[in-house]
Amino acid sequence: MGEIRIDAVYNNLLNRTPKNFKIDEASELENKISSLNLNSIGGLDIIYQFKDKLKLNATEINWLNKQTDQIALAFYLEGNPILIRKVGGVDGCPDENVYTEIIKEKKVTILNFCFSCLDFTRSDQFIQIFNNRTNSLLNRF
Repeated sequence: MGEIRIDAVYNNLLNRTPKNFKIDEASELENKISSLNLNSIGGLDIIYQFKDKLKLNATEINWLNKQTDQIALAFYLEGNPILIRKVGGVDGCPDENVYTEIIKEKKVTILNFCFSCLDFTRSDQFIQIFNNRTNSLLNRF
């Protein structure tokens, strides 16, 4: 039973739109992929993974970078700073997908993104932008 609850918490965090997050609707990107939820960590990460296949231009990639930065900020502002950790590869994935750590005297939610050996780098840019924003906020306050 505990495993189901953890997955529900993890999926909720991946798919939830934080209160303070407003998607920038001024982009053509939405026309290309209007069926995806770009108001969530999971939705933005998927776009990063397929940005080459979607043939995103520099303007669209800049928009994605800004949205990723802003969603990390929005989670922080609602009192739920999140960091994403890459796990998996040869070592496999841990049982826990989501847990908390105390960092800079703040409770921080850690989301484990589980990868196989073949796709271990697919979300690197997304994770880097997201974590850079969260870390800069944790170090500032």
